[in-house]
Amino acid sequence: MSTDPLNIGLSGLEAYSTAIDVSANNVANVGTAGFQGQDVEFGDLYAGAVAARIATNNAPGGLDPTGSATSVAIAGAGFFVLAGPNNSTTYTRDGNFSVGANGFLVDSASGFNVTGVSGGPIAIPAGVNGVAIGADGSVTGALPSGQSATFGRVELAAFANPGGLLRAGGGYQASANSGNVLLGAPATAGYGSLVSGFLETSNVDLADEFVKMIASQAAFKANSVSVSTGDEVLKTAIKIGDDDRTA
Repeated sequence: MSTDPLNIGLSGLEAYSTAIDVSANNVANVGTAGFQGQDVEFGDLYAGAVAARIATNNAPGGLDPTGSATSVAIAGAGFFVLAGPNNSTTYTRDGNFSVGANGFLVDSASGFNVTGVSGGPIAIPAGVNGVAIGADGSVTGALPSGQSATFGRVELAAFANPGGLLRAGGGYQASANSGNVLLGAPATAGYGSLVSGFLETSNVDLADEFVKMIASQAAFKANSVSVSTGDEVLKTAIKIGDDDRTA
């Protein structure tokens, strides 16, 4: 990278503008279930600040009671698997589920089908009452006859590098950096268990984000001043050169 003061200042403006945007997005999603905050990692500080990488904080959030037996949080590792349109797959920590009009267990926000360990959707027969999701992902309910039945088991996905997942809509998609998806059942080795009646809260620390945003704004302003000063110096040098040529 060039060590020209103008280029250094411009690189700083771009880097800290990215940091401000990331913090603003974190703050905007502080109330979003299962949201995992992001942080900007800077690089090449000698020749100017560069937003080298936007990293995801994979630490778990807290637990927020919902009173719904089809709302579940993951206590431990893993992501829920949602089947979207055109054979797309979305991974999420948000377990706000319900029985959709199609008779399947769905993600309440997107309407995508929740994938079961069988690899397909989890069908809930008409007339079933008291649908609930257990710690092992089992989806149960009472048939019209009053008999209890199990309709499937929620699947979880794990990745060697969950920080490499790509954000897509309200969840994530796999990438080369995340590694291959490993599918399994809740409460088994390598996967967390489910907590019924709760949703995982965002792991964003609001106070920390405001501190980061203030620091980024101050750095952005400093780089803006640097660019303005460099511009004035350049204009002065050009004027002196023109004066010398006309003298």
